[in-house]
Amino acid sequence: MDPDDLISFSDAAREIGCSRTTLYRAADDGRLNDVEVGGRRMLIKDEAWDDFEPNLVGGRMRKLEQEDDDTGE
Repeated sequence: MDPDDLISFSDAAREIGCSRTTLYRAADDGRLNDVEVGGRRMLIKDEAWDDFEPNLVGGRMRKLEQEDDDTGE
């Protein structure tokens, strides 16, 4: 496995625009693949990563809906 195929949960959350908790939950239930490296969990950028769509709920979803309303989309 190439080190470039790994991403931290924090960096992944910023890249995707969701919380780390969402990503941990997705890894725990098998929607994303992760590996432990030096005692730290890292996500694997593979097909599951490419196809992943977070289920946005709560405050994040309301914020995105409000932004869409403001832009007229």
